[in-house]
Amino acid sequence: MRTEIVAVISSAILCLAAYGSGQQNQPPHHKEPTPEQQAFREELKLHSAHLQQLHAQAKQIFDAEMAGEKADDCPVAGSTYEMKVCYGKQIDVTEANLKSFEAIIRNSLAPGPQIPGEPAAPPPGPAGPSLTPGQKQAELDKVELAWRQYRESVCAAAFHQYDGGTLGPIVEDQCYLRITRNHMRDLSTVYEFGLGH
Repeated sequence: MRTEIVAVISSAILCLAAYGSGQQNQPPHHKEPTPEQQAFREELKLHSAHLQQLHAQAKQIFDAEMAGEKADDCPVAGSTYEMKVCYGKQIDVTEANLKSFEAIIRNSLAPGPQIPGEPAAPPPGPAGPSLTPGQKQAELDKVELAWRQYRESVCAAAFHQYDGGTLGPIVEDQCYLRITRNHMRDLSTVYEFGLGH
């Protein structure tokens, strides 16, 4: 009886081993993606490349502004008039760079490819509803409008510290450049571009 039990167990073990080794040799079941899934993957790849390109453009603008700050914007200007002209030109460049930087952030907030079968509206997060890409872009516009008002006020205050003196306009221009570059650092942090110095 004992020999029969051992033989049955041995036979069962051999069958299981053979079955297991046969299973290992079979290729794993692989489900082909649907056309919608394949299209989503391609769109996601293009979207990711677009975001990387935007990031590279943002870095180039940001680095140019930070280099200008380190180099002193008007090192050779001698008279107050020359300084005012020089700072005026630099402000034009910096303002154009800021507008480009804002546009890059706005573009990075645009909607990405839609996951097949997922709802278009983002689900609420643990702290409440998520904003749509359009709402995030509108929020950026609101932030920038409020910040521009702040910049005008704070640089006017810097000017008023030298009221009546020729240094007032120079200090106001320096304030404008410093506040704008600091704001670019803030935007980089808030919108996770990781460019801060």
